[in-house]
Amino acid sequence: MINEKGSRNITVENIKFKWKVTGNDGFVTVVIWPVNEKNIKLIGTFAYHDEYEKNFDKDVYIKTRGQIIITNRVIRTIIEYIGVKEILNSKMPVNLGALECLYDINNALRVPIELP
Repeated sequence: MINEKGSRNITVENIKFKWKVTGNDGFVTVVIWPVNEKNIKLIGTFAYHDEYEKNFDKDVYIKTRGQIIITNRVIRTIIEYIGVKEILNSKMPVNLGALECLYDINNALRVPIELP
């Protein structure tokens, strides 16, 4: 059974889903499930993507990469990538692993990554 407290709603291809994000040590867990099929769950993780560098001139740390923000756009992309029919046919929890493989995190960072 999924604890729905704090979950959000999204509809994709006329199917209502709920999703929830929880922070853990070193990663963020994302759980997505169809409203009418509570045994079906998509479970995956994102890294926080916070990185800091020491600014020796000012003796402070400056954020160089930004914290990931999970939004409906991120969740929709994951659902569409897996496919609504495939999700509904799974009938059991599906471990998606690292979600960075399914979503370009640069579109979800509070501070974008600046590549050299």
